Amino acid sequence: MPRSIRPSRRPLGTLGALLLAATLTACSGGSGGSGDAGAKNAASLPGAEPKVSVTPQQDPAGARLPLDAYAFDKDQLKIMQQAQDILTDACMHRLGFSAFKNTNTYVNAGGGRGSTGIGLVDAEYAKKYGYRTGSMPDRPRDAQKQDPNEAAALYGPQDGAPARPGAPEGGCSGEATRKLYPQSGKAGTRLLDELTQQSNDRARGDSRVVAAIGQWSACMRDAGFQVKTPWELQAMEGTRWTGPVTAEEITAATTDVGCKQKSKLTDTWTAVLAAYQKTAVEKNKEGLDQEKKQLAQQVETAGKVLAEGAA
Repeated sequence: MPRSIRPSRRPLGTLGALLLAATLTACSGGSGGSGDAGAKNAASLPGAEPKVSVTPQQDPAGARLPLDAYAFDKDQLKIMQQAQDILTDACMHRLGFSAFKNTNTYVNAGGGRGSTGIGLVDAEYAKKYGYRTGSMPDRPRDAQKQDPNEAAALYGPQDGAPARPGAPEGGCSGEATRKLYPQSGKAGTRLLDELTQQSNDRARGDSRVVAAIGQWSACMRDAGFQVKTPWELQAMEGTRWTGPVTAEEITAATTDVGCKQKSKLTDTWTAVLAAYQKTAVEKNKEGLDQEKKQLAQQVETAGKVLAEGAA
């Protein structure tokens, strides 16, 4: 009988939700007001499905897509991560937590190792790590052992507990985010985010992707796993797939990747998504260019933090 793999419905918890919010804020932070207008006026993608040429991807997890050019690259993201850590540490030390060290706040933020928009795609990674794609640090689990006073200082009041005296709004994590992304609520990368979401939504509903998902699901069913879409498995990272990696998880992960290769889902997804993103860039280049300048300003601010050690 096929094994039914269902995502857990366990909530993230307060700390997990705060971390997710902080990460999303960081990824969409910016300055200036033109990003808002750009997002509101983002051109909708055409209804007709674009022509695509599905070709094998040597490194599907690392495949470059048209909209990637308007987001932080790996070097810039590392600078932002390091600056976030420095600012958070300085704040926590100011509040009396002299031994606190905030490392890798946003581990591989914006995309997991071995993973894409259809989940895990790297066979070697699946064999070793299962679904631990590293798109978020495993803070919720660690937070259960964290000193409540330290948690309150880092994230703000937790579960009705009193605020740490002298702590900034949203804790030291919130203060660091505001310094790096001072006007994130006004502009940021809203246009990029909207176009990325539009492209992903269209790719998910594209007839060629839908057909490949059907073939993938049949392959998984033949191997004993009752799942309809890859996103059911992707949703389990941090829920069902927690603690030490188990043999069950490794089996599910390697089967998942193998079925994506057999059904050509990975290559189909990359080709289709790239086509929709190409159209999105062509219709919204001016607004995207403006947002890219804002990201460069944020990296410059972060670079000063690294040079000075704090801000």
